[in-house]
Amino acid sequence: MSTKKESENDPKKFVSKTPDDPRLTVLWSTVQSAEQAEAIAKGLLQGGLAACVQIDSPIISLYVWEGQSCSEKEFRVVIKTTRQRTDQVIDWLAQNHPYDEPQIVVLPVEKSTPGYARWVAESTSE
Repeated sequence: MSTKKESENDPKKFVSKTPDDPRLTVLWSTVQSAEQAEAIAKGLLQGGLAACVQIDSPIISLYVWEGQSCSEKEFRVVIKTTRQRTDQVIDWLAQNHPYDEPQIVVLPVEKSTPGYARWVAESTSE
């Protein structure tokens, strides 16, 4: 017999697409150092703009910038928030990011468990 908590987090029971359900987004960005990544994470969390920010171990980014091929060690920042907070997160990142042209990518969350979606919404509510 399952408890209410277990059934709420059953991966087979995903958030339905009704206007009352919190819609989530995940944003990605990158920075040069773990310290920069932590500063971004702390700022977003303290401002109530994100429920969770994950910092990936160093990754290698290969890209062309101003005509030059580049290979840099970076730290990926993965930000979980609601659709309602997404524009505020983008604005905050644009103002506080150390890069001249930061990567800010937004991905809509197609499905999540109801308990997780509720937690994100509660964590980012104004």
